Order: sequence, then structure tokens, then C-alpha cells
Amino acid sequence: MVRDDSAGRPARLTPARDEDAARAFFPADRVLDALEITRRDGATRRLVVHDPAERALSIEVCRDADGRLTLGLADLETLDQTASLRELARRMAGETDTNRLLELLCDAADRQTGGDGGGVLKAIANEGELVAALGVLAIARGRRFPLSGSLAREVLRTRDIVAIENFSDSRRPLMQVAPDLEIGPMLLAPLIAHDVILGVIVVTRRSGAEPFSSREFARLRVIADYAAVALWKAELLEQAQAADRAKGRFLATVSHELRTPLTALAGYEELLADQVIGPLSEGQRDVLERMRSVTHHLASVIEELLTFSSLDEGRETLRPTDFLAADLVQATAAVIEPLARQKHLAFHVVVPDAAIRMTSDVDKIRQILVNMAGNAVKFTDTGEVRLELSRTNGDVRFTVRDTGIGIAQRDLERLFLPFTQLDTGLTRRHGGTGLGLYISRRIADMLGGRIEVESEPSKGSAFTLVLPADD
Repeated sequence: MVRDDSAGRPARLTPARDEDAARAFFPADRVLDALEITRRDGATRRLVVHDPAERALSIEVCRDADGRLTLGLADLETLDQTASLRELARRMAGETDTNRLLELLCDAADRQTGGDGGGVLKAIANEGELVAALGVLAIARGRRFPLSGSLAREVLRTRDIVAIENFSDSRRPLMQVAPDLEIGPMLLAPLIAHDVILGVIVVTRRSGAEPFSSREFARLRVIADYAAVALWKAELLEQAQAADRAKGRFLATVSHELRTPLTALAGYEELLADQVIGPLSEGQRDVLERMRSVTHHLASVIEELLTFSSLDEGRETLRPTDFLAADLVQATAAVIEPLARQKHLAFHVVVPDAAIRMTSDVDKIRQILVNMAGNAVKFTDTGEVRLELSRTNGDVRFTVRDTGIGIAQRDLERLFLPFTQLDTGLTRRHGGTGLGLYISRRIADMLGGRIEVESEPSKGSAFTLVLPADD
């Protein structure tokens, strides 16, 4: 039986044979025909034949640079296994959820070894637990058993494959906690990555079934090697995500705890400033003004941390209203102009004559503009800061330009990473959490817009918030 096979190239080729040897080794007519045609046109051909033992073989007929015909041979079963293992490796590499990865692993191990059930065991203190299972092992999922005297303990000790022909009659610890199991042959292999045992993979067959062969031992070993690396990556990712969530909860808790006494402090400061308690001297008013500035800065930091936590947990919501864009620009200027005046910077507002009406979350847009304009003042020592409003091609553009220190092209994308400052010296000089631009970009995305940046070192920067205009 011979058929054309254009699916792929044999994975393992026999040593090159000359034409006469090829004819003697493969007397099938179709193979001889392929040799003759390849001799004439030089094209490579692939066929599938069955040898006398009915084993499917992949044949490749080709002509080398010297014009000599050569023939390659591969066992199709080996090719199929190689292809399926590659597909398994691809699927595991793309899976980041540990539970789904364990299910995929159980299914793949069961299929590749011709089993009736698969599972993954993990060691927890002095106990083992079947954390994932399917087939005949499914009824034991979640069961814990003593590691002492178990096959899992033997795998952990030897770091090698362990097999048993009749597990149900072995009275091993797992059978004692799951007596309903009806298992004959069992094969276990360690999941080892970076010299750390992450668990044990198990495949089983029903009572009375044939034991696992040496070939199936080898398959399970390969699967375990692939799976261990994928599990290592998935667990590292989950640990990082858990740490990130814990960080967010901590920041939110601390920020809320700080907000209450800060609000009280601001209230007392207002009472003193209004001289409700009594008249103040010039020096006392100066101290209160400094207190107000510090309190305002601390309040801004707390609000940034709370917004960051809210965005990270998906709790931030939009509250759209109708407003005039020019009014929003003027409101932003009222906050930023005093800061620019303190640094002796010129501050200019440019708005078009035609009114631009928008429907969006005005408070969140103001938050972005105050952040961008505040940064412009912070990082500009001489010159000016401009806040410009324009409408082009269906977009409303809020642009903040400055004559400050500028940013190198390679550093532009880092600007929007959380808790990031481009220079630790600048952090010490100017302060800040490094969250402002990260929050601004996230909010801009929520609003259906984006933030564009143009900058050149020593020549200044231009940050533009681009939002969709109303039709």
C-alpha cells in the first residue's frame, strides 16, 4: 500500500543510499516509479509505504548535488508523536492559568500513553494531594494521603519514573483514602524545572490492563519535561500577579487610612487661616501657607494612590456630562497658573474662537490635564508653559507645551510605566509617585482617547490628550 504524503518531511532519515541500494531496499513499484521520475526532473517526492510487518514508513526520494538519488526513511508513528508533542509544547507555552494547564497536562499524558486516567500530585508538608485528575482517577481529585509509603514519595526521592502493575492491590496510602479506585498499571514521573520538583504526573490503566511499555515510559518522561517548564512559568506569573494584587490592596488601605486624618488637618488649617480661633501674625500666616502647600501635596499623592488601586482592580467608572472644552481649559489654568508664577514661568492659554462642546467625564479629563500641565511646570526651570485647545479631523486635542528639560526618544515609553521616574536624581529633586502619567494614559483609554508625546532633550516637550469630538 503506497500513497503520496505532502504533509511534511520525515523527522529521522536513514543514511543516504545510492540508487541500486534504494532499489534493493524498497522493491515496491511506486517507490521505483518515484526514483525514475526524480532522476529525470530532480524534484523531491514523499511517499508512505508499509513494510512486511505492516509498519507505516515515510519515504523521501531526492537527488543530491552530484545527481545521485538518495532515499530517507522514518517511522510514521514516531513522526506523529513528534508532531503531537510539538503541539502540546505550543499549547502549554501559551497557557498561563495553572488549573487549565494541569488539566491540559493530565489529558495529554493520558492520550500519549494510552491510559485510562491521568493526574498531577503535589506534596504539601508530609502529605500528597491529587490536585488535578481525569478518567479513572477523577474520583480521587482533591484527596490527601500520607506521603510515607506512597509511590509519590518514591518518585520524589529518586527523581525518576516509578511504575507498578496493579495499584489497587498495593494498599498504598492513596488507596486507603480512595478505596473506590479500580486501577491496574500506574506510571509516575517527576515534574522537575530548574532542579526543583514541582509535582508528580500520573497515568493509569484499569485493572487487568497491560502494563506500560518502555516506549510509554519515554513518552511520559518527555511530556513531564515540557510540562515542568510550563508549570514553572505559570506559577511564577501567578505569584507575581498575587504580589501585585497585595500591593494594590496595601496601597488602597494605607491611602484610606491617611485620608481621614489629612482631611481633619486641612479643616483645622482653614479654621486657623480664617482666624476663627484668634488673630494671626504675619509669621504665623506664612507658616499656615506652608502647611497648606504641604497638605495639598500630600492629598494629591493619596488621590493618585487611590486612583491607581481603583484602576488596577477595575473599579474606576466614568460619569459623562455635557460641557464646553474651553471652560475645562480655563479651570485647569486656574490650578496651574499659580504654580507657574511661583517658578517665574510664563503661562499661556490658547483656545479657538468657535465653541467646542463635548460629552465625557469632565473630572477625569481635568485630572489628566492638571497632571500634564503640572509636570510641565515641574520640569521647566525657564521659559514658558502653554495649554492649547484645538479640534482637528473629528478629534479634540488638549496640548501642553513647555520649554523644559525634554525627554530622550528611548525613554518616552517608560514614562507611562507605574512608579517610574526617568532619573532618580529628578525624583529626589521634584518628588512625585511616578504614577501620574500611568494613570493619565489609563484614564485616556477609558475615555476612548490617547496621549501623544513629542519631546527633545533640552528643548522641551509637548503632551497631547486626544479625545473623540461630539458629532
